Amino acid sequence: MKILFRFAVSIIALILLLACSMIAPRVITHQPTPVPMVATQQSTLVPKLTPVPGHNQFGVYVSTSAATSQDTVSTVQQLGAGWVRLNLATSDQSYVTYLAAGINVVLTVLYREPANIVTDNGTPQEYIAASFPFKSKAQYQQNIRTFLQPALKYLKSGRQVWVQGGNEIADATVVTKSPFWRGTMEQYLAEQQALYEAVKSVDPDIPVVQAGLQSETMDVLLGKKGPGYASAVKYMNALLVPGNYDAVDLHFYGCVEDIPGKVKAIKALLPAGHTVPWISTENSGPNVECKATPISWSQDLTEFEKVQAQQVPARLSACVEQGGTVCLWFSLFNVKLGSDAFNHLGLLDEDTTPPRQKPAYAAFQAFVPQQK
Repeated sequence: MKILFRFAVSIIALILLLACSMIAPRVITHQPTPVPMVATQQSTLVPKLTPVPGHNQFGVYVSTSAATSQDTVSTVQQLGAGWVRLNLATSDQSYVTYLAAGINVVLTVLYREPANIVTDNGTPQEYIAASFPFKSKAQYQQNIRTFLQPALKYLKSGRQVWVQGGNEIADATVVTKSPFWRGTMEQYLAEQQALYEAVKSVDPDIPVVQAGLQSETMDVLLGKKGPGYASAVKYMNALLVPGNYDAVDLHFYGCVEDIPGKVKAIKALLPAGHTVPWISTENSGPNVECKATPISWSQDLTEFEKVQAQQVPARLSACVEQGGTVCLWFSLFNVKLGSDAFNHLGLLDEDTTPPRQKPAYAAFQAFVPQQK
């Protein structure tokens, strides 16, 4: 009996031991899960900004001295934009504030490095919005690589960065007051090729965008602006035929109804077999020369702003319907340029503090969610 009793006790002890070993893991699963260090580091990058929920192909061109400030980025978030275009020198890497906030960027590179630019046709002090030809290709390409390095970790998380070599190129020896490029066409084409090589060496998946094609030159192609058709074709061919780009940027001012024709005209000039996406980083109105919008801001600013609000969905819709990959409004803020034709096209008026939200701002906010 003693032997049987001891055997029974041993069996009971073994059962209890096995039961405890089965219960223990379940207790562990109820302990708090540690927060990964990576998440903590990410949350401290830009503490005042929060990622945009969802993304879209719409956005704004941002031209202001505070283009990359947290206040401006927050304004873009509240607008509901998924993209911005920024004009930056290669020494300025502040574009990452948008990437950290979940907003994609088109970077228009303005090459202005003092030690490596040709100033035969003006200086950075004379032309504050211009890009310049390089002296050394190797140094230029190193500047581009350094400029893009901070973007790499954001690309891995799904952000997009498209790179553009300058804005609305014109040969400065022909168009002597060209505000955006202070070199010859040959110098620009050499710089575009160097840009393409440098960008692809950083990440072959970063799209390189040809410099913005002027709305007025496309008007000439449509027969709407003077007799210079042959010159306009020659100019477009100079930019488009080399093919060292992944996308083209079409600028749409003028009349909404002309947008389809402009897209068709540029597609017809692309090199044979070189089918590329197109984007529009500048699209804005109204234009007083168009029958549908015969009103100037100087005639009646209140009425002009009502018409502008109607132009937002009309123009962005036209961009999408014609196949635009990225469609941006010009611009977030009213700009102050030499031509009054562009000075009242922003969604916000910076003449007040805080900037006044124009009717077009609300129109953009309302339009974007409808497209998702």
